[in-house]
Amino acid sequence: MTPIPDPTLSSLATASVADQVTGMVGNAVGVPGFQLRFSEDQITAAVAGFTDVLRSGTLLLGPHTAEFEHRFAELAGADVAAVSTGTAALEIIYRIHDVADRPVLVPTNTNFATARAVLAAGGRPVLYDGGLFPSLDDIERQLRPDTAAVTVVHIGGHLSTDLPALRELTRSRGIFLIEDAAHAHGSALEGRPAGVWGDAAAFSFFPTKPVTAFEGGAVVSNDPEILAAARIYRNQGKDPATGLHIVAGSSWRMSEVGAVLACVQLRQFADDLADRHAILERYRRELGHLDGLRFPEIGDQEQLSGHKAIVLLADSATRDHVLVHLRRHGITPAGGVYDRPLHQQPVFADLVAGHYPLAEEFAATHLCLPLWNRMTSEEIDAVIAAVLDAIG
Repeated sequence: MTPIPDPTLSSLATASVADQVTGMVGNAVGVPGFQLRFSEDQITAAVAGFTDVLRSGTLLLGPHTAEFEHRFAELAGADVAAVSTGTAALEIIYRIHDVADRPVLVPTNTNFATARAVLAAGGRPVLYDGGLFPSLDDIERQLRPDTAAVTVVHIGGHLSTDLPALRELTRSRGIFLIEDAAHAHGSALEGRPAGVWGDAAAFSFFPTKPVTAFEGGAVVSNDPEILAAARIYRNQGKDPATGLHIVAGSSWRMSEVGAVLACVQLRQFADDLADRHAILERYRRELGHLDGLRFPEIGDQEQLSGHKAIVLLADSATRDHVLVHLRRHGITPAGGVYDRPLHQQPVFADLVAGHYPLAEEFAATHLCLPLWNRMTSEEIDAVIAAVLDAIG
């Protein structure tokens, strides 16, 4: 694992805020759950890139998309095909693997898109249990001879230590392993980045992600046939050699201006990652001692993207108590991961085929503290003070 930077070396570091609680209560700093902030250098570079796109007249599949694919491939450790959204990336992967009329295992604790993309590709989503991490036992229990694929989701950028075992399990059964790595830009386990553990991976570049392209996504794989097929699917299924539509693709292209914005951030990704790590370390250092509150363990072989600051509470009553205090202090919690699992979503009612206690417990007992690039020390202090007032 890449060491988390010493927060004393960061502008984010301040002295302990335990003795500041009294002063913060009743004079809270308003802190949103998330805020997109770019540095002045990034804004200047982005505007210059947008100008270049407009002057070139090439708005799609141009040099900036190619640059994005090259830069993100360096981060992900595999080849990249840029697409319009993370949802599109998932559907493309499912279509390439031809999951039509076959079951695909997806966690119930995930975003709508993970299962919706299976349906769009003609497959049958089968839900399995899991909280922050997937239940390997439940995955193995639900595998069938006709299972087309297993999708694993890196919640909040955390990679499960069961990934090596899951990889071996799926390979031994001849089953395709897909990573929904929408949260995991820069995450790694045992020196292997998110995106190379499975046969293919889907990333998202939605505004809340560690890197954004306005909207955007990427198919990541070390299989050249998958990448070639993804580039055909994203461009309305057209064969680049003949111009004929050979598969049922769609208009799933990343825009050139989106690629510009993503490249601007990728050039400074290491610095932004270090800032998010420093914020996480401050939260852990200032709050990790509290009874009834803990943070997910980070192993020596794990690196986080810093997409979410996940906090695990003793029970749902404690979680609700903390949420009330945060809001009372003007702190808006970040969106959960996830507050309502898929088996509790009305649109997926017909997928429910069992009990999902791990997902339900996680949904009821976790929250996400505010976290984004360039949070100020004052904002971080306000979050810490509100939690200390609630539990300390």
